[in-house]
Amino acid sequence: MQLTRYEEEMASGKHGPGLEKAINILIKFGRSCSVEKFVPIASAHTMPKEPPELLMELTEGVEAVPVLTTLHPLMSAFNPDKWMAMGIREDFALSELKDHEKRQAIYKKLGFIQTYSCLPMHVGNLPRIGDYISWIGSCAQIIANSIIGARTNKDGTIVNLCSALTGRALYYGLLKDENRRASVVVRVRMDAAEMTDDDFGALGYYVGEKVWNKNVVFEGISREITFDQLKYLIAPAATSGSVHVCHVAGVTPEAPTTEAALGGQKPEEVITVDRIQIEKTKEKYRQASSDQVDLVVIGCPHVTIEEAARVAGIIRGKKISDNSRLWLAMSEPTYCLARTMGFADEIEKAGGVFSNTCLATIPDSPIPDSVRTVMTNSFKAAHYITALQKGKVKVVVGSLKQCLQSAVSGKLEVN
Repeated sequence: MQLTRYEEEMASGKHGPGLEKAINILIKFGRSCSVEKFVPIASAHTMPKEPPELLMELTEGVEAVPVLTTLHPLMSAFNPDKWMAMGIREDFALSELKDHEKRQAIYKKLGFIQTYSCLPMHVGNLPRIGDYISWIGSCAQIIANSIIGARTNKDGTIVNLCSALTGRALYYGLLKDENRRASVVVRVRMDAAEMTDDDFGALGYYVGEKVWNKNVVFEGISREITFDQLKYLIAPAATSGSVHVCHVAGVTPEAPTTEAALGGQKPEEVITVDRIQIEKTKEKYRQASSDQVDLVVIGCPHVTIEEAARVAGIIRGKKISDNSRLWLAMSEPTYCLARTMGFADEIEKAGGVFSNTCLATIPDSPIPDSVRTVMTNSFKAAHYITALQKGKVKVVVGSLKQCLQSAVSGKLEVN
């Protein structure tokens, strides 16, 4: 494997024991994948859930992260200030709090930006088209690759942290042109203007199941599609499947046309999706055991300021049912803006609770014991909560409006 002089110095320990360990982890991983070289990265986005002892070991002797490095949401729905209002068990929260405080001290010292968001591009970490980056989180990764046109592999927690500390990524996989072209064309036979957020989610979830790990290009979606609609379309494809890049012809940077997304080659497969497939996909998450809704989860991916305005508009003047809870996930900077705009006050007055966490509840899923039915507008959240709760909780997917109406009435409001 080719190394620059600086990379050799890191590997020999000249720049401290932490960097020595970090780059040698990357070198061993790279050699196992026949990678020939590193490339400098423009930014990193890391997982705030690593064991504190490992974080201390890899950062020994490091004075500061060398590139802009933001942090993914606090995992397992744990927020140090909101866990009680969310009804999360005290023993779990106190255990998480201890590790969170240890990590936080290191993040502050080394300059990790504590954004705690799965949408780093909305909180100051916005790479340019073609930039090499190392981001954690299936949602952040597929959005970076698809909507922004930056290049990140689906790095795991340790490889990603080592890249943040060294400022280097292994040059392979999605960093190379030939691995980014679409091989499947998805023809959408619906009017995007009439699609709800759960329609877009069902479309992405269906495609992920169908193509598994192939790159796709969507046809038939107009440039009028919003960022929120794109995130609900793209994120589930990396959940039900392992799709790396979702081009949208005429919308995303590397797909001015379908032909460009295909790299001038013929597609391996063409899939046509209409209302029938969408409704069948929704039926997977319509199997509640009662009509009572105990918990409504909004914000997977995180709520944007535009979405907060929609939530406030729907819920204004109403109250969440005494028999239900409303959790909303949002980064702290977006929450500050939502407070300035008055959206957060209206939602909190109704009984909603904001947190800068992962509401797919990965990995510990500390949903209150009394909860039997969860409702969400996110197929990603539905997928993970269902899997992590192992049948204890039923999850229903509906539109944003249906979810909020259900939180107010305490009953399922799905057609």
